[in-house]
Amino acid sequence: MGQKYIVPSLVIGLTLLAYSKDAWYFDNGQGGIDWQIGKPLVNAVTANTSVSLPKIRQQALELVNRDRQMNGLPPLVEDPLLAVAAQAHAEDMLKRRYYDHISPEGKTPTDRFREVGGRQGVGENIMQQTSNQGVRLTYGLIEHFQKGWMYSPGHRENLLTADYTHFGYGIIVDPLLGEVYAVQNFY
Repeated sequence: MGQKYIVPSLVIGLTLLAYSKDAWYFDNGQGGIDWQIGKPLVNAVTANTSVSLPKIRQQALELVNRDRQMNGLPPLVEDPLLAVAAQAHAEDMLKRRYYDHISPEGKTPTDRFREVGGRQGVGENIMQQTSNQGVRLTYGLIEHFQKGWMYSPGHRENLLTADYTHFGYGIIVDPLLGEVYAVQNFY
């Protein structure tokens, strides 16, 4: 009778162990001397949940606003045109295999935003992840990227610019190549 419980218990134990690796990984730390970062919105269970692009964008905005509010700044609102420009840039970088704020033709974030109908100048953060076959859109991935941007002075400056009021997010994943390109746009 005891043996029939060994295999299910082993499977459950190994599953919990696999997910628990993210429990310590998503400790965002304390931030810096003159800035703070919020507590993770993910846990060991939700970190590896595959989600849709609209849900990813919603979480990306929540993370940005979490960190802005931790630093005494007002929240940003989502701008659909910024999201279109951000998504197009992420897809273009993957398709043409480059990683830069400036396209091979010399187009800037502001140029891309204006091409889709925007009028303002745009700030931009980009992120690339490679060599991670099987990668997919998860809440943990977005939390990881936000943490990386917050701990990078230039990216954090964009995230915490008081004059910014609007936000757009784009991300593309190629699980076969193990590549991810993510873009945050602000005005």
